[in-house]
Amino acid sequence: MSIEPTAEKLTQYYTIATEALGEIAQSYYRLGRLGEARHLLRTVLPLIEAGEARPQDRLKLLLPYGQVLVVDHLLARRQEEAELMISTLLQAKQIAEAGPGQRALAEALCWLGQAHYFAAVVSGALVDSPSGGKYDEALGYQQQALQLREALHDTRGMSESLFCIGTIYERRQQPEQAQDYYRQARQVAQEYNHVAEQAEPARHFAVHALWAGDLDQALTEALLALSYREAAPFKPYLPFDHLLLRDIYLKKGDTAQAQFHTQQASALAEEMGYPALVASMPNLGDL
Repeated sequence: MSIEPTAEKLTQYYTIATEALGEIAQSYYRLGRLGEARHLLRTVLPLIEAGEARPQDRLKLLLPYGQVLVVDHLLARRQEEAELMISTLLQAKQIAEAGPGQRALAEALCWLGQAHYFAAVVSGALVDSPSGGKYDEALGYQQQALQLREALHDTRGMSESLFCIGTIYERRQQPEQAQDYYRQARQVAQEYNHVAEQAEPARHFAVHALWAGDLDQALTEALLALSYREAAPFKPYLPFDHLLLRDIYLKKGDTAQAQFHTQQASALAEEMGYPALVASMPNLGDL
């Protein structure tokens, strides 16, 4: 004898389904299969508009969708999709604000900050002045995220937000403040063994050392960044690690190693569906 499903049962089914689909999307995302993650989430999100699906279940898909859109925006350099990226994360923020927990809200705020940051970068606003205003929204969101994460003692999130704030000071041509935030981000990540969060501070310290002409220190930090990224693992940003190593080896006059890392970056970008990525990236050593 079959049992008639209740609204409560339907809600449970939606919760189970969204958790599983969210995990699949996150796996695609970390593996660099952004096209598949994007297609999955874009297809599924309209299907959970039913009344039995809870807002927090929708949030489990909206947040990863926003993350995928942000990273895709950076890699593909499609300015026309900035509005979709930001509107998706604003929806996630609104749902998180109405929910009982603060962790998801902090996540939404952090990614909104990254969305505004990369929208400015991709639009060509590579540098700004402290009073220029191009990165004000990004900074505001990151500061809110950091405040929440400190209250929650979310050390992984704290490291992420500290680093993101550092990148904004970098764009605003305040390198000392930027490096101070990078140091704080690294310290938290090292203390609590957050491997993935150690990659970006190392990469940015490598860039600063490259600009300062300290090629040995630049190489040490760049190799650390690559090792952390591979250990995490997080594939979408691996091409950037290899391109930085390319630039360092070019400055050191080691053309064989430079060519090797160029090929690695090109192969990874091609595999992920971004064949033009390497050609679009400047030689950091010439900036």
